[in-house]
Amino acid sequence: MAISTKAIKNRIKSVNNTKKITKAMEMVAASKMRRAVEKSIASREYAKRALELLSHISKDNLLQHPLLKPGKGDKTMLVIVASDKGLCGGFNVNVFKELRHYINSHDEEIHAVCVGKYAERFAKKSNLNVLGSFIDMPDDLSPEDIRGIARLVIDEYLKGEYRRVRVVYTNFVSAMSNEVDIRGLLPVTEAHITRSIADTGGTKDKEDVSPEVTRLYQFEPSDEAVLDLVVPILTEVQIYQSLLESRASEYSSRMVAMKSASENADEMVEDLTLSFNKARQASITQEILEISSGAQGL
Repeated sequence: MAISTKAIKNRIKSVNNTKKITKAMEMVAASKMRRAVEKSIASREYAKRALELLSHISKDNLLQHPLLKPGKGDKTMLVIVASDKGLCGGFNVNVFKELRHYINSHDEEIHAVCVGKYAERFAKKSNLNVLGSFIDMPDDLSPEDIRGIARLVIDEYLKGEYRRVRVVYTNFVSAMSNEVDIRGLLPVTEAHITRSIADTGGTKDKEDVSPEVTRLYQFEPSDEAVLDLVVPILTEVQIYQSLLESRASEYSSRMVAMKSASENADEMVEDLTLSFNKARQASITQEILEISSGAQGL
C-alpha cells in the first residue's frame, strides 16, 4: 500500500507541474490575444472601406483590369490560413473540417497557398498542389509580412490558369467564439465584396454595407495606371485582414484550451488527493491490524 501512495503522490506532483505549464501558456495566449484583437479591430474599418472602394471600381463596366475579370483557367486557388503551433483547441480542426466539405462538394482542381505549418500538412495530406508555403509568421503581423503571400497569389492568378481565388480563414467574433469562412478573393466582384464587408469581424451585419454606389471616379494619369497600383494593394489588404482575424482567433482558442486544461488539472488533483487519502487510511488500518494481531499472538 505504501507503494500505491507513493505512486499517487508522484502523479499529483506531475499534474501540478503540468498545470503550471498550461497556466503560463494561458497567460501568454491571453496577452497575445489582446494585442492581436486590438490590431484586428483597428484595421477592420480600413479593410471595409477598401472593400467598398473595390466595389465601386468593379461596378464600372468601362474599367478593365485582369484582377476584375474571372480567369480563363478551370482551376481554383485556395489561400489556407491555419496555425504554426498546436494546443489551440479546435482552431485547426474547424478550418480543416470546412475545407474537407468544400473539397468534397466541388469537382475542380484545387491548388493551395498555405499559411502556417498545419495548413501545409493538411494540403499535403489531402494531395493538393502546394504553390507556396509561408510558416513561422511573426506574432506582430505587419503589411510587409504578408506581401510575399499577396504577390504569389496575384502573380499566379494573372497567369490565367485559375478561374478564381478563395481565402479560407477564421473570423474572430469574441474570445469564446469564432467561425471559419471561405470567401472569394479574386476576381474582384460585387457579390464577393458585399459579402466580405458584411462578414468582417464575423458580425454578419449588412447594415454597415453601402447599399448604393453612385460615385463617379476620374483617374489620373490614366485608368490603367491607377488600377495597376490600387487593385493589387486593396487585394493585399483583404489578405492581411484575413490573417489578422485568424491570428486573433488562434490566440483566443489557445487561451480557452489552456484554461480548460488548467481546470481539468485541478479536478485531477482533487480526485488524486482523495485517492491518496483513502490509500493512506487503508495503509494505517492495515498496520493497526498487524500490530493488534502481533499483540494477541504474544
